[in-house]
Amino acid sequence: MSTHRSYQSSIEQLHREVEALAEEMRRPTPFRVTWLPFSIGAGFALTVFVVVAFVAKHV
Repeated sequence: MSTHRSYQSSIEQLHREVEALAEEMRRPTPFRVTWLPFSIGAGFALTVFVVVAFVAKHV
């Protein structure tokens, strides 16, 4: 009988954690966190493009 209560409490804890995660996922992400990786990638791509264009022009 002890294990049944243990399983029941584990399941209830799991339900609480899932509900907390769902609540966290409903909150909108800050603009900075969303766009920062994109901005870093775009900046890197632009830098690579400029370097390649510069090298191609002077070769």
